[in-house]
Amino acid sequence: MLTTIAIEIPGGSAIYVLLTFIALLYCLKKFAWGPVTKMMDTRANQINNDLDAAAKSKADAQKLQTVADHNLKESQAQATDLMENARKSSDDQGKKIVDLAQAHADSISRQAQKDARQIKSDALDSAKDEIADLSVSIASRIIGEEITANKHKELIDDFISELEVQQQHSSIEEKS
Repeated sequence: MLTTIAIEIPGGSAIYVLLTFIALLYCLKKFAWGPVTKMMDTRANQINNDLDAAAKSKADAQKLQTVADHNLKESQAQATDLMENARKSSDDQGKKIVDLAQAHADSISRQAQKDARQIKSDALDSAKDEIADLSVSIASRIIGEEITANKHKELIDDFISELEVQQQHSSIEEKS
């Protein structure tokens, strides 16, 4: 149809249509094509910026994930170390308590043995004195004369010493 319209338009009109078409193209370029192109460029830039920001966010997230994984592993290692140290500490403390209790028990046992020896020695000394006094009084009655207490005590001490030596020899032979 345009061809028929263009053909029907007289010759001066063709120049007019051509100038009008050129003016229309100029107006389209100035008012429509420029803003549309500008809007398309702005949109393309915004999309590129969004893609760059997304890539950067993804890289940051991966870095944070790596750091979080590292921190988790480090925390687990520290927890394992703490548990191991606590176990060792409790073992050491338990051993110290047992050693202290054993040392205390040994000390009590040594003191009890020392006390027993002292009591035995005191009892023997007391028995010696009583026996000596009793012997002197019995001997004085039997003999009718007075034996000095010191002389009689010496005789009894010698006799008891001989008995103790014999007892020690017999206990040594029993141990062998």
